[in-house]
Amino acid sequence: MRYLRSVLAVGLATVCACTMGGALSSEETVLGGAWGGVHAGLTLTPEGGAISYDCAHGSIGAPVRRDRTGRFEVAGVHVREHGGPVREGEVPDSVPARYLGQVNGDRMVLRVLVGGDTLGPFALQRGVAPQLFRCL
Repeated sequence: MRYLRSVLAVGLATVCACTMGGALSSEETVLGGAWGGVHAGLTLTPEGGAISYDCAHGSIGAPVRRDRTGRFEVAGVHVREHGGPVREGEVPDSVPARYLGQVNGDRMVLRVLVGGDTLGPFALQRGVAPQLFRCL
């Protein structure tokens, strides 16, 4: 009888742990796909993402997970571009960035924190091509 109780207790604990783990992970959703709008385009994969702006680009090296309210925040890199050609051996102007956003259905509002500056907000929509005005 004591053995049976032990087996049942371990089984119940395992089921509870799996259920709790499932509930926690279901509160976060990994975002994916192409998102575009005026002045920005974002492509997300399960591994991270890439963003293009009018005169810059950036990358995200981790999955973008939204919470149950649709909000997300993830670290990445922002690279400032300039008009004219890129010179041979030129070192990119790369700085750390924080990507903050909120998703509601197929729409996203994205802000990018770079140092003390905030870029955006950018209004993006899933599956829409970005409208970029590149540096000259």
